[in-house]
Amino acid sequence: MSCISVFFHLIAATYHVFVLFYPYYYDILQLDIHKGFGGRLKFLTIWGHFIQVGYFIFAALVDLYNFTRTSPCPKLKRFRDWWFSTLVFPISFLVFILFWGIYSFKKDLIVPQHLEGLLDPTYNHMLHTYIILWSMVEPLVTTITVPKKRLGLVFIACFAAAYTLWSYILYLNLGRWVYPILNVLSDIQRIGFILVSYLLVFCLFLLTREYQKTFGKKECDTKKAE
Repeated sequence: MSCISVFFHLIAATYHVFVLFYPYYYDILQLDIHKGFGGRLKFLTIWGHFIQVGYFIFAALVDLYNFTRTSPCPKLKRFRDWWFSTLVFPISFLVFILFWGIYSFKKDLIVPQHLEGLLDPTYNHMLHTYIILWSMVEPLVTTITVPKKRLGLVFIACFAAAYTLWSYILYLNLGRWVYPILNVLSDIQRIGFILVSYLLVFCLFLLTREYQKTFGKKECDTKKAE
């Protein structure tokens, strides 16, 4: 454990807590998209920030726990590394790519026109852009063991299926899809979009492994993940 790792985890956790609670002080929660069944948890972006704030708080606690021991706890490290590799990194990049990819093509498909002027641009970047920076820095300051490929893909497939099911539950309760792009696609196109999103998140998991192997701290054991 290094002081840099502890400091980074505490700063990252504080940042994500701020992002999640910022709307409570600036009435952003009064927007129509945040009302009704599901609240803010309708959106994968918010799931992503909860995943990150939970991870960085846990990582900081692991750092502090290991600081009081003569040797790190393997089980805590294994769980932390799994959490980062299968959720934190892939989901943060998925949020970034999908949001800005659709936004650059036609912003109305991801942000309704009547909300465009109500969303603070800085906060929008905090939600959808800066989320990837923390994921990119983490392997540089923390030794992370990349998980086995097959198990990682199965886990992230289960997560993707769970969010897809949640989206359908929202549709049944709200009478519409929470993302405008899904409301303008035909059934076949919608299924295709979801499948492409699945493929993208699988590729991002594989990218996570390669990124950690290439740029991560070299003390991490990558041989067992082969």
